[in-house]
Amino acid sequence: MKISDMLYEAAQNLWGEAAEKAFVKEMAEGSLDEGLFRRYMIQDYLYLIDYIDTLRLIQSRTEDAELRAFMDAVIAETENETYRVHVPHMKQLGVSDEEIGRAVRLPVTPEYLGYMQEQVLRHGVTAGLTALLQCSWLYAYIGEKVVRKYADKIEKSRYKFWFDAYSRREYLDANQMWIDVLDRETEGISPDTAAMLKGIFLRCAEFENRLWDELYTQP
Repeated sequence: MKISDMLYEAAQNLWGEAAEKAFVKEMAEGSLDEGLFRRYMIQDYLYLIDYIDTLRLIQSRTEDAELRAFMDAVIAETENETYRVHVPHMKQLGVSDEEIGRAVRLPVTPEYLGYMQEQVLRHGVTAGLTALLQCSWLYAYIGEKVVRKYADKIEKSRYKFWFDAYSRREYLDANQMWIDVLDRETEGISPDTAAMLKGIFLRCAEFENRLWDELYTQP
């Protein structure tokens, strides 16, 4: 069994919970408070900044030319999403530079990113790839499952663009490329290593569920 098959199977319950979170459902229905969505956009921006740093940390831990080229592409695409898509969209919502500068990360965010970076330092490149893939793959999962379940409501939702972003073919293809790289890098690993990677993947899925909850409930 490929590591991706093992990870997908293991994450089903946690990902199913994520797809049913109040924040996600209300985005699909179009009823989510606009202030909460503004907050999400700011928090996601702060998360992406740390995410890019983690990508660079992973890249610094390998000399493999093919893997470094892949990481170059991922970093470039993530920076593009952050600065050419995410930031302009925040501006459209009326988020100022001052508001971004004053923003404080939700409690879960530094714990989550710190955990991912720790796995890279302790266990190496494949652990980092596994940790960060979970985030990308979860959004693809939500893009598929939630769009299918709430198709009619999403068509009328003010947040339709969000679901479009994570169900578009380009995003799904990029996520599949990441899956394929992880499968290649983990070919022939021991059962103990596979179990370790599964543990990392599930822990990151738990962090994601906490993040959705804090976005919705933290003052």
